[in-house]
Formats: sequence, C-alpha cells, structure tokens
Amino acid sequence: MRRITVTLDESLVELAEADVAAGRAPSVSAWVADAIRAKAEARAELIADLEALERQDPTPTAVVASMARALGLSRAVVRDALEHPRRAKRRTAR
Repeated sequence: MRRITVTLDESLVELAEADVAAGRAPSVSAWVADAIRAKAEARAELIADLEALERQDPTPTAVVASMARALGLSRAVVRDALEHPRRAKRRTAR
C-alpha cells in the first residue's frame, strides 16, 4: 500500500465522510480507493463494449470524435484502440 495526498472539492469530502459515518465505508481512504476502482472497472467495461460493437459495425468518424472528447484522448488513439484492441489493452495494463 502507498500513501498519497489528494485535493478534493469540499462536497466530495463531505460525501466520503458521510459514508464513513454511516458505516458504508471503513475510511475516507477506502472510499476514495473504491471510487478509483469503480472508475477503472467502468472504463474496462466501456472498452469491452466498444470492442464488441466495433466487431459488429465499424464506428463512424463522428462517433470516434465524440468518444475521443469524452475519454480525453486523441481521435487517432481511439481509432487505433477500436481497430487493434489487444494492443490498446497492453498499453492500459502498464
């Protein structure tokens, strides 16, 4: 385990502390770790879903652009990930 320092909006701190107080999380650190884990799992599920869709019907350019904006990636990276999912998985596994 590694200790890091993060800065959060006050509203997020209040949410985390409320969940700890209610017994829904053992600590704020655990709450943050769960949130990070959930985001990583959601991203992995999204990528798997996109790969399945791409195999069925190639993605139009406008959709690739929209996905790139939503993921904060370049269109080339998104297009490459859609066309070569195994290579993209190796990059994200590092």
